[in-house]
Amino acid sequence: MKTLSRLASGALLCLLLTSCVVTSDNPLSSPETAKPDPRLVGDWFTKAEGDVFHFTITHGAWMHVVITSKADNRPGMIDRKPEEYDFFPTVIGNETFLNVRLIDKDKQGHPLKTYTFLRYSISPDRILRMEMISQDAVAEAVRAGKLKGTIHQDKNPLMVGQPAHPDIDVTLHDSTSRLFAFLRDSNRDTLFSGNKDNEPLYPVDSK
Repeated sequence: MKTLSRLASGALLCLLLTSCVVTSDNPLSSPETAKPDPRLVGDWFTKAEGDVFHFTITHGAWMHVVITSKADNRPGMIDRKPEEYDFFPTVIGNETFLNVRLIDKDKQGHPLKTYTFLRYSISPDRILRMEMISQDAVAEAVRAGKLKGTIHQDKNPLMVGQPAHPDIDVTLHDSTSRLFAFLRDSNRDTLFSGNKDNEPLYPVDSK
């Protein structure tokens, strides 16, 4: 599975080692009724890793990001291959989210399009922060019958988090309207609690 190893940048060791991303058959809203977010357009960078995020609007509500890393002069470090993602925003209450489209393959090797969700915010002084949805919080909702989904755990899973617990994969099968209602009516700070220490992004023109 293609995972978001840098889109929600910072303390995401889990993503670098596993495919622990919550995926969904459907987005949080329809791209036909959504709008692009012009505040994202342009180049942003992370101070610690040196990653540069180039955001553009492609068509309708759809946007695109290309993530590249600058040369790192530390011994043994090399530039990483750019990552690219298509996405569109959804607004729920006073918060904004990204529906990031992932291209995967099913067991027969056929192309499969799924989504994953990030919450993002841009502060008045133009600092961009992104948080991935927590697979543990979503798995809890699936077990409680609040969402339709599938939970998968490897036979010998990687232990993650504090306290350490088995890594899991979650795929949501609910409709767009039910997903939207679930986020609208839930504690979103709990749902997006997995990576509060993510490195923020700064506009390149602020260097």
